[in-house]
Order: sequence, then structure tokens, then C-alpha cells
Amino acid sequence: MIEFHADDYGMFPGAARRIIRCANEGYLNGVSLMPNGLYLDECMDILKKECTKEIRLAIHFNIMTEKPLSPTEEIPDLVDGSGCFNMSYGKLLKASVLPGMRRRYKKQIKAELGRQMDRCLPYFKEQGSVRIDSHRHFHMVPLVFDVISEIVKEKDLNVSYIRIIREKPAFYRGLGGFECFRPINIIKVLLLDFFSAIDRIKHRELYSAGRADFASILFSGCMTRKNLDIMLKNIENNRKAFRENIELMFHPGAVKEQEDLCRISDPEDREYMSDEMRDREADALLKKT
Repeated sequence: MIEFHADDYGMFPGAARRIIRCANEGYLNGVSLMPNGLYLDECMDILKKECTKEIRLAIHFNIMTEKPLSPTEEIPDLVDGSGCFNMSYGKLLKASVLPGMRRRYKKQIKAELGRQMDRCLPYFKEQGSVRIDSHRHFHMVPLVFDVISEIVKEKDLNVSYIRIIREKPAFYRGLGGFECFRPINIIKVLLLDFFSAIDRIKHRELYSAGRADFASILFSGCMTRKNLDIMLKNIENNRKAFRENIELMFHPGAVKEQEDLCRISDPEDREYMSDEMRDREADALLKKT
């Protein structure tokens, strides 16, 4: 099956309802829960009351933006002076290779991700298993993948899926026909593919839970209807090149309410979540009339 998946669910009620519309009137059948989302509980209540079809849930681990669930004094290296996350790939990579820094960061990341998991676990009871991904895909960094593996074992979690970034070229045949291509995404694909190779060697059991082909990094943030149509055609015409299950990632939860935009602490997220591309990604998920 193809999972049409929306990240960043649970930040604001308005954005949540825009995501739910993509399920009720379109193809969306999966969402990732932002565990440190200010309105996660309210958004989950909205999902339960207003969504008319079954939705697959995943936890969207986040140590990149907004406020943590942990006391700031317990995770001093992960936050800035205002108490918000100030993590980056650069810091995570540096922490991965410097022994002293690695020990500190690993302990702090584990404390925070453990709390994020605990906050979301009640929502997975009906589903019966946990599915995992993360904001900006930082979970693929081997240091973080190590932490997640430890949490899964210590909490004895049934993980039915973890998003593994290893995009197949077959998704993007006819590349010249796509629109809104961003060259920086090539670097993201190569970096995440490299992390994937390391994670596979170190954690075969957890890695094997990612039994699906994943796509969208090359066109992250610009999964328009035109791009989606080309990808779906490529899947249909080359079905033997793909696994049975495929996950396509979208970010259709536009934040349009000014009061909500003002609550987003990270300028990059504020720009991304209010960009007109959020509406275009939502439109791509709605069934054609």
C-alpha cells in the first residue's frame, strides 16, 4: 500500500484541521505526532472527533525546535537561553565523534526522547504498535539511532515501523518534468543515505522495522500535485522496483493564524509552515474533482 503521510501534527488546532481535511477529502492516511507540540492533546481530540477514516500514527521525535518536555537544567546542551531547542545536524555530528561530548549529548537526548515517547504512547494503544520518525529526520544520525534503539529495548516497545531514508532513483524518473526542485535536497538525500548505511550495520533489528520504501526528501517541502502525479506514475510503471509498502511524506499543515505563527520560536519553521507550498501540498493530497 501507499501511505500518504503528513508530518508535524499537533502543533496548532488550525493546522490540525487542515491536515484532517486531507484525510477526509483526500488520500492522507498517516500522520506524525509532534510530541512537544503545544496543542498535541487538543489536536488528538480533534483527530478523534473530526477525522472520518482510519489514520496510521507515528511519533515525530523533535529536538530541533520549540520547547522540550524535559527540565532545561537536565538537557543544558540541547537548548538555548530561552529554553528552546537549538540543535542542528552540525552539533549532532560533532557530538558523534567527540567522546566527552558524545556521552553528555547521548544522556540528554535519551532523557528527552524518553519523555516524548511516554507522552505519545497513550495514543498508540488502539494501534497496538509504535511507528517512529522525526522532525528534520535527525533520528537517522547514528548517535540518535543508538538512543532510540536503547529506548525501544528498555521500554519493550513493539515498533512496527521506523522511517528509513534510502530513496530509490526509480521514484524520480523523468526528473526534468518535476517542478520546484531545490538542489540542496540532493545533499540531504546523500547525507541521510549515508546515515542509513551506518544504522543498518549497527542496529539490524530496529532497522528492519523500516519495511517500506520512502520518498520525498528530494522534493521535501514541494510535493505538489504535479510532482506527486509523476511519482505515482513511476511507482505504477515500475512496481517491481519497489517494496509492497511505500511512504510518501507531505507537510500540508499550514499555519495561517497570526497568533499561532507568533508562537513558533524557530524562524525557519515559521517561514516553512506559513509558505504557500503548504497549501499546494495539501491540494496534492485532495482528491481531484
